Amino acid sequence: MAQPNKRRSIPVVDKAFQYKYTAIIISIAVVISTVLGYLLLQGYWEMNRIMNLAMESPELSDKLSGEDALRVFYISLVFLVFEVLALGVMGLIITHRVCGPVFVIQRHLTTMLDGKYPRSRPLRRGDEFRETFKVFIAVVESLKKRDADEVETLNQAIAAARQKGVPESDLAPLERLVAERRLRARSDEDGPSAGAG
Repeated sequence: MAQPNKRRSIPVVDKAFQYKYTAIIISIAVVISTVLGYLLLQGYWEMNRIMNLAMESPELSDKLSGEDALRVFYISLVFLVFEVLALGVMGLIITHRVCGPVFVIQRHLTTMLDGKYPRSRPLRRGDEFRETFKVFIAVVESLKKRDADEVETLNQAIAAARQKGVPESDLAPLERLVAERRLRARSDEDGPSAGAG
């Protein structure tokens, strides 16, 4: 029961999808950072050229310092590295908002393959695929209603067959079917809640 809640705090639920798009975002950031870094380097070289010219003028020499220019360059470099890291984290967060609902739907489908109905809950704020999730939940609710209708119809058929004297051994398969449908309907309340990753 702790596992679904633990999964909600893990930002990677679909490695192939999330890492692919995170890599694309980081690649874009690296290209931009490289271009900006090149421009900063050009500015640094230009600053050095000006500094060399300033050596001839005492007034300019006091105002311009090579150390200041180098400090600006290092600060800019740190900022660019931070930008790449921030974009990487942002990529994971964004893809998690996409993969979380897909993960929940996949988990619900697996539960349904096991012959049970999933215990559903709303998506987190900010999750994508809200309309798809609503349609999926509507399908599950429709299937549950269909099972409930089938149980009622089967119960009526069993009662009518008993009144006509049909032996219990002949009704046993129908009774098992009713029991299976009831168990599947109850699994929604008894099963663990499947949360978005």
